[in-house]
Amino acid sequence: MKKGQHSIPTILRNIVCAALALWLMLAAPTGWLYDLWAGTGTGQGQRPGEGVQQLRRQEDVSSCFYAQTPATVTGGDLVACPLARLRDAAQEGTHYHRSYGAKRAVSVSEYIYADYPLPPWQRMLQGLAGGYYNRYYLTELEDGSWLCVYFDDYLTLTGGDEYPTGYLRYTTTEERRALSQMQADYDLDPVYVLDMYRHGKVSWMLDVLLRLAVLAVVGIGAATVRGFCKRRKSD
Repeated sequence: MKKGQHSIPTILRNIVCAALALWLMLAAPTGWLYDLWAGTGTGQGQRPGEGVQQLRRQEDVSSCFYAQTPATVTGGDLVACPLARLRDAAQEGTHYHRSYGAKRAVSVSEYIYADYPLPPWQRMLQGLAGGYYNRYYLTELEDGSWLCVYFDDYLTLTGGDEYPTGYLRYTTTEERRALSQMQADYDLDPVYVLDMYRHGKVSWMLDVLLRLAVLAVVGIGAATVRGFCKRRKSD
């Protein structure tokens, strides 16, 4: 093989490493780490404790909203909504960085909008940004009605049916616009969302540093294993 050329295994390895680095920096779920110390109780984002009401029917929604009763849901089908929101609202805005000596700007939106019905490529785009955005879902209640819920996206990967403590609130303009598109297919009230996300638990800058640290550890580990294999072959 000529100097400067790479073998197919080397090219494939580089592609896999680049894909892993991209996943670690953009999509790897880290929310579970911040929830290890969330505790149990009636606080938003905590594991439900005594005094947290299970929402079973649409009538429960308005009563819990006006009483500001802590609530949660269990089980029920989940349907992805055409909207995702930043995990850390402080990340919204224009951020500047230097690249090759030039100052470049990156604009970060609070929401990622999608079409409805949600096309596969847009669903993939939301998933790719899953390290920084949480997707909204509809969950089915026992009476057959649906409710919009918002929680840390990693919970959809655990396979469990239990969700954190949340509080019902009015939807924002963006949330209501997305839910209104789904009303023809689902029996839901676009006015309410059960917010079960513990806002403020994530600092996006510290989260980026955490991802970089994990990426560095993985890189050092891979280089160490590669060096060890080369030494074994040369012996």
